[in-house]
Amino acid sequence: MMPPLPVRALAAAILLWSLAASAEPWNGTEPGTTTLQQVLLSFGPPTRQVHEDGAVVLTYQRKAAPGGTRSTRFHFDARQGVLRRIEVVPTKPPTLAGLVALYGPACGAAKASEAGPDCHEEEAAPARQRWWHYRARGLSVLLDKQRRVKSMRYTEPLASESPAPARGAMASAGSEGATVPAAAAALDVPRAAPATGTLPPDTDSASGLATAAVDPSGAGAPDGFEDLLDAPAPAPRPAGPSGAIVEGWQGPEGEAADPWHETAQERQQDVLAVGGIYFQRAEVTGLRSQGKTSYQPVLPALADIYLDATPSKHVRGFMMGRLAYDPLSTEANGPAAVLGQMWLKFDVAQRLFVTAGRQEIRWGSSQIWNPTDFLQAPNPDPLNIFDLRTGVDMVRLTVPWEAMAANLSLLGTANVEDVSEDLRRVRYGGGVRAEMAVGTGEIAATAVFDQSRRPRYGLDATMALGLLDFNAEVAWVGDGNTRLWARDGDSFVERTLEGRKLLVSAGVSATFNFAELYRAVIRVEGFHNPLGYDDRAFLPWLSSQGDFRPLFHGRYYAMGQVNIGRRGVSQLSLIFTTIANVQDASYLSRLAFNSSPFDIRDIFVQTFVEVPYGERGSEFRFESIPADPTVSGSGLGVFRAGVSLYVRI
Repeated sequence: MMPPLPVRALAAAILLWSLAASAEPWNGTEPGTTTLQQVLLSFGPPTRQVHEDGAVVLTYQRKAAPGGTRSTRFHFDARQGVLRRIEVVPTKPPTLAGLVALYGPACGAAKASEAGPDCHEEEAAPARQRWWHYRARGLSVLLDKQRRVKSMRYTEPLASESPAPARGAMASAGSEGATVPAAAAALDVPRAAPATGTLPPDTDSASGLATAAVDPSGAGAPDGFEDLLDAPAPAPRPAGPSGAIVEGWQGPEGEAADPWHETAQERQQDVLAVGGIYFQRAEVTGLRSQGKTSYQPVLPALADIYLDATPSKHVRGFMMGRLAYDPLSTEANGPAAVLGQMWLKFDVAQRLFVTAGRQEIRWGSSQIWNPTDFLQAPNPDPLNIFDLRTGVDMVRLTVPWEAMAANLSLLGTANVEDVSEDLRRVRYGGGVRAEMAVGTGEIAATAVFDQSRRPRYGLDATMALGLLDFNAEVAWVGDGNTRLWARDGDSFVERTLEGRKLLVSAGVSATFNFAELYRAVIRVEGFHNPLGYDDRAFLPWLSSQGDFRPLFHGRYYAMGQVNIGRRGVSQLSLIFTTIANVQDASYLSRLAFNSSPFDIRDIFVQTFVEVPYGERGSEFRFESIPADPTVSGSGLGVFRAGVSLYVRI
């Protein structure tokens, strides 16, 4: 099974970019083929799950909604778990001209069977609305009384079950469009950066664990790949020997008298999914030293392989291992293996959901700076399309509260650290996190407690207002992730933080569609870091002590980004990003080009070039000093360029 890319909060493609296919699959899902388990693996736990009229309906709203949508509903056959219908309310709907250009004009007086697939039949709907039915494609578009696209419905082409809504009754896609609140489309979040883009998200089985909330700032598509990685579902598996689909679907939870006790047939279904990713980079860095420019190439590659077992609808086990290798590295002795994730998940009476082990977790809604991501060190390269950070060892207890669209998580963590060359110790900690959907956004409050550290508190909020999507993070901390230093004449001494400090990051993005097939996403983001330094003299010292953190060194940062893309099979996009250390007058600009060049959405390619500029000795233009004084510095970086290949296997 190919690994999915969860698309939470952050980030995938706008709706119009995913509408061109003969049978109209949507975001890699296809009515009549895709299973419920595949949707859960691709999109994560839904906002709401209900059983109605022999169907299981998964609703994704607010931050859980796929990129470019306000809400999405998947309807499945309750017994087989096969997708029958998709209802989508787009954030930026296509125009009528765009629909005609993509799918064809009205069929006119000709019969649908004679007009071919590239035409639509028009039908009246309540409240002066209209339906456009592309029946051979299995696509229906609901227009409001102003002739604007309101919602879109995907079914099996030429399905015999209810091919068109009755005149007196509105289809559920239309009614949903009238009642579902708008949501902030996470087009720019890095998590977007596939933090977890290579792995099945931390979801539950099809039996109802979907309501257990995952971290809204957790996984997403690679930064800059919002137009490419819109979480296509894994390819469907064939039926098992008995003819039953074996993608983890165990039947609706209401079919058994006691949903906790499984039937013999359910116990026999042992599902094991195997997949992974291959990620290859080829980069060269230009270094200036003693008046000469040298070029330092690297060719790192890594492979993530996972095993995902669901022996019961109440139990799931997951393990992911990573193998990394760079044949050009002079520091590594050979391939390096690391455990990325290994966890066990189960539920207690479908009210309490427990996940124990090393698990991937990402907090925060900003694209570059996430001060509320307390359990992880900052991402050293957030503009990279792949987040190299691995999981966190912890036990997580989650209690969802559907009526309030909220959930509460209790955490227990363990961190093994080296205190000396021969001594290691485990530092224990814990935390609590509450998340709630509010109107068109979401609020998350966090408190984390660790041994030998002061408590840390965080608040994270997102909201959509018209064309604009806002986000903000506030962290209240009493210490730093690294040692803090102060000047003592010509030397440096370690210092402690007096009182508590507020770290704040915030951003706003806007999306504009133009020329029918193009869109532009403009984002501005800022970060205030009172734990940072305003003196360049600290840079060499922090580098030599191992306490330098890129993008968290200064006190004031800003980022501007423009993402221009074009719909098509190859999904092209051009992203220009500039990051500034405002106080230091130090800058880094990056131009990246993303595509899926082989017309296969499981293969992505990014080429980029980035240039630092500003005064010599500033954050983006200083020469790192090795910890070993006998080793000379490599030189001053003047540019970096490369190409990355990302393949789901």
